[in-house]
Amino acid sequence: MRLTRRYYHVKDVKWRDEISFNDGILSISKKQLLDEISPLMKSIDSIDFEIAKPGESCRIIHALDAIQPMYKVSGNGYSYPGYFGKAETVGEGDTNLLKGFSIIQSAPLPWETTSASSGLLYPRDAIIDMSGEIAGISPFSQTINLVMIYKLKEGKSSAEYDNDIRLCSLKVSEILAKTTLLREPDEKELFALDELNSNLPNVVLVWQCQNQGVYSNTNLYGQNIDNLVPTLLHPNEMLDGCIVSGNYVWPAFKVPTYLHVNHPILLELYRQHGETINFKGVIFSRSHNPTNWHKERSANFCVKLAKQLEAQGLIMAWEGGGNAAVDGMLTIQAAEKNGIKATTITFEFGGIDGTEGILLVDDVPEADAVISGGSIEKQYILSKMDRVVGGDVLRLNKESGGLFPSAYDSYTFDNTTHLYCSGNQAGHSKLFAESY
Repeated sequence: MRLTRRYYHVKDVKWRDEISFNDGILSISKKQLLDEISPLMKSIDSIDFEIAKPGESCRIIHALDAIQPMYKVSGNGYSYPGYFGKAETVGEGDTNLLKGFSIIQSAPLPWETTSASSGLLYPRDAIIDMSGEIAGISPFSQTINLVMIYKLKEGKSSAEYDNDIRLCSLKVSEILAKTTLLREPDEKELFALDELNSNLPNVVLVWQCQNQGVYSNTNLYGQNIDNLVPTLLHPNEMLDGCIVSGNYVWPAFKVPTYLHVNHPILLELYRQHGETINFKGVIFSRSHNPTNWHKERSANFCVKLAKQLEAQGLIMAWEGGGNAAVDGMLTIQAAEKNGIKATTITFEFGGIDGTEGILLVDDVPEADAVISGGSIEKQYILSKMDRVVGGDVLRLNKESGGLFPSAYDSYTFDNTTHLYCSGNQAGHSKLFAESY
């Protein structure tokens, strides 16, 4: 597969009567967008739009997914396949992207409608600060963001909200990215795995994603991965949007669609391809297998595929915490027992100074090349903000009946649970820990 991504740098976004893209300025008409997506708003009462820019005294709350606007110009299928047409295999041809710009969903999803039997899997409030002390934790403090603020109809199901919110934002992504047609890009990048160097080691990425039901799932070509057997993907499929997030449960650990499409580990493996490694592909799997038997089965499927690709190295990356860590560690163990060197990146626990209690949820003796993505148990302070997008109050601690502080004020967190993308293991973060 050979995919050319054509980047159009968004320098600014302005409200206008017509949607267009000229000289780096993206003009957006709220009316035009609403006219286009109104047929998809079956469980949605209304949608408003706001713009949040880097450096603003601005906080986004109730954040759900974040989407990279892109439009497929040539090649099979279309960007984010499986939603508005056939689930054709993507990853070839040309795709236009609005660079430095994202679409962020914002909605206070009803706590009481989540159908998890454990009672724990409810949407937790996710916070993105565009400036201040915690801004650097989220990659979206560096992008210009169109925030879609959803007001939901009462009495609909969690599955209906989940589906309709996703469809509306994906359609907006398509509409805005389509403005780049017939325009020359600011830059182009070719992605292909054609040339292999027999003197370099073969390396695969195992990308393991969350699947615990509505509000805590991942979609592959438009279908959730509840019964997924580990599957080989060409990395270009991910770059073209074959994976779409549906995970709103733990803001710290969630991997939004934007980071599936611009996966930092995948992009780094592409940069190293032909230089230090041969990048052989992505093994995609689910991270919440229900029993240890299922987990070992999945781990061995992953390693079987890695062996068929003649991999000497395996990078294990996962979305989520407890269950996911067990799945990941078992995959590392299976790889090492089959002669494949494995490494991983993970957040750690350990309390404020990193020495308390258990650092990792799970570990195996074979996991001897672990990269720390930093602690999620550090104390963080939200700065005061002049503007809040998505609401007026934070929704915290459902277990104790709810805590609803002002979203404008300073607030101290004992950990990073509510900070968007603060602990995800896709490799975007600048946080790390080091042992001497």
